[in-house]
Amino acid sequence: MARQARRVPRSRAREEALAAAAAVRVADAYDVAVVGGGASGLVAAIAAAEAGASVVVLERDPTCGRTILATGNGRCNFMNARLCGPAPAWGSYNDPAFVEAVCGPDFGGDVLAFFEGCGLAWAEEEGGRLYPLSRQAASVREVLLARARRAGVTLAPAREVAGVSVCGGRCRITCQIDPKMGGKCQVMSSCAVLSAGGGPALARSADRLGLELVPLEPVLCSLACEPAEARVSLAELDGRRAHVTARLLRDGAEMAREEGEALFRPYGLSGIVTFDLSRSARAGDVISLDLTCGMDPDRAQRLARAAGGCAGIVDPVIARALGDDVGRARDLRFVVSGPAEPERAQVTRGGLATAQWAPETLEARGLPGLFACGEALDVDGACGGFNLAWAWKSGLVAGLAAAAAARRRA
Repeated sequence: MARQARRVPRSRAREEALAAAAAVRVADAYDVAVVGGGASGLVAAIAAAEAGASVVVLERDPTCGRTILATGNGRCNFMNARLCGPAPAWGSYNDPAFVEAVCGPDFGGDVLAFFEGCGLAWAEEEGGRLYPLSRQAASVREVLLARARRAGVTLAPAREVAGVSVCGGRCRITCQIDPKMGGKCQVMSSCAVLSAGGGPALARSADRLGLELVPLEPVLCSLACEPAEARVSLAELDGRRAHVTARLLRDGAEMAREEGEALFRPYGLSGIVTFDLSRSARAGDVISLDLTCGMDPDRAQRLARAAGGCAGIVDPVIARALGDDVGRARDLRFVVSGPAEPERAQVTRGGLATAQWAPETLEARGLPGLFACGEALDVDGACGGFNLAWAWKSGLVAGLAAAAAARRRA
């Protein structure tokens, strides 16, 4: 009988990753320096390197592409088919005009052509969601890392960028090496710098460079809620899932509507519909769930009378928790208090204000040689592969433009 491979303990895996990172030789100068080795950063680095630039990726984590592994519950919903064809779903983004100007008419086709070139196979699921055929996020990460290495990209993890300056046609980057690798600072220069990450480092760099930063906040996350009726218990509903039509109400007015799966949790609501509503929800808003998904009210009442309750329409466990009241099942209300588990949010909203960046190149207006893409910019999209699609395509645009800028400055 074949022996199963043992899982490497997390502490040992980190030590091995840091040892591999310490062995990477980082030069003093590159054509393009990419800050952030996540989804958009890796694609930008590949695009720049394949265009002839020498490229380094500086990533604070011990490995590049780690965040990709957590996307889509480890399956990586890397694109949405609704972005293909003559009318991409621009309305799925918070800044549709900017996204359209950056991504162009063949948004989805460009992304899929790139991954075809990486050797990735994919499959389509409900709602146009595209996943790697393996249904493993590791497949996406591995093909990206392999293509980056083939292109000659220097992948330099365990190095957090502490400062960026742009002056006289050159960019100066200071990075702090992980304390377990000595903790020293390294200073390098490049013809172009490309910001591809979010978080505190982005805020520091934006402040020093005089760039406007839209405050960062978690979106595509669960919501902390309380039932509008005291007799409805979240503890009784915990763990139950339902296909619903969900409406977000503010002062009685409908602000958003979604259809899909809701997941009941002790703290409130989760599931895809909740994630999408979290992009608009504020404390005090009301979420109304129709567990009958728009069924004619008279028919719902007739079926409930025939069954002696609403267990023939909704999950029997949920039906009991609602007192077998079909009216409540059609309009189950929760009052939002805020995000739940923000540290597990799929996306961070905010970032560098888009008006500061030329959409054709994603170069900063007034700061030649500085580029941005992906999560660094104030762009976020709905669930379903839209955020990763933006990361890939904006990375392609910025990487190619950064390589072109480096050639002009060489």
